[in-house]
Amino acid sequence: MNTKSISSLIQTIRGSMSLESIISTSIFFMLIIIGILIFFQQFRYDEKKFNASVMQTGVASKITDAASGGIESFEIAGLEPEGFMPMSDRESFNQTTLSDKIDGKADSYLEAGFIQLTTRRFISGSSPEDWFEFFLYDMKFPRNAFSVYSKQKREDVTDQDFTEFAYSTENAVFFANGRYYVEIIAALENESVINDMILMSKNFIAKYPGSRVELPELAYLPAANLNPKSISLILKNVFGYEGFNNIFTGTYTINGHKILAFVSLREGAKEAKALVESYNNFMSEFIGPERIKPETDQIPGLTIVNLFDEYEIFFTKGNVLAGVHAAPDRKVGEQIAINLYRKIGELVK
Repeated sequence: MNTKSISSLIQTIRGSMSLESIISTSIFFMLIIIGILIFFQQFRYDEKKFNASVMQTGVASKITDAASGGIESFEIAGLEPEGFMPMSDRESFNQTTLSDKIDGKADSYLEAGFIQLTTRRFISGSSPEDWFEFFLYDMKFPRNAFSVYSKQKREDVTDQDFTEFAYSTENAVFFANGRYYVEIIAALENESVINDMILMSKNFIAKYPGSRVELPELAYLPAANLNPKSISLILKNVFGYEGFNNIFTGTYTINGHKILAFVSLREGAKEAKALVESYNNFMSEFIGPERIKPETDQIPGLTIVNLFDEYEIFFTKGNVLAGVHAAPDRKVGEQIAINLYRKIGELVK
């Protein structure tokens, strides 16, 4: 029905109908026209906006900000080294579905601020048994990415220099780059494939450069006897205590003893002291209020707790909270605490 026919019909009806009836009839015809337009428009959808993969859980696609809060999956195909090709489709997992991909490990990523995981497998065209999977974790902030990187790192690894925080194992490459934490894991141990994965890592960094992570706390850990590979940032529930967060740890080896030291920058001296007091009260829940008298008088307010024959040693200096966790030897633990206090004193006046 065209517009001219509709107009003629309305003129005929007007002669015999009330104003109310005329309005009702006009609305009825307008609805018919709108329905016809909608019917034809449904066949003219925009494929970029209505891709079927958007609706599938665990399938990556570039989603609009309105639908995802700014989250998007990255296109990692094209970054693979020469001779490799995509082996699988790109997949994406969010906070709800992460455990579907890495069951048993998801909590450590979620606690560190995880946003989204994008993965894809790549295979060698000349050697089908050589394939690897690229895991890209968006951790929202550089400190979050460094936290999961440092917590995953073992001591028996090979440091890599293609970026500030990177290492490899017999069959994998790991690195943190800005807000992103990346794991590339091969099916087999192959030095040539490790080199290929390092090349892909460099390609990723070139395409998605990340901002430098600021880690001022590292300056407060004395370098002597410290294992640099042991440095870790724990963001929540440190040492089983909910009040402890954003704490750096590092392992010192002295006289055959491995001692874990820790340091944390707080907003002010008042917060640091309050946190130490609450941690002291937390210790009391296990062993009561009795404390060991320090042998040193170099650290004002030093607290030593014997917790089942391991020693918690902690103190504050300005806005810095520091100490030793689960030291097997009290004297060695106390010496490390003194070294910490002196180093912190050089930086906090």
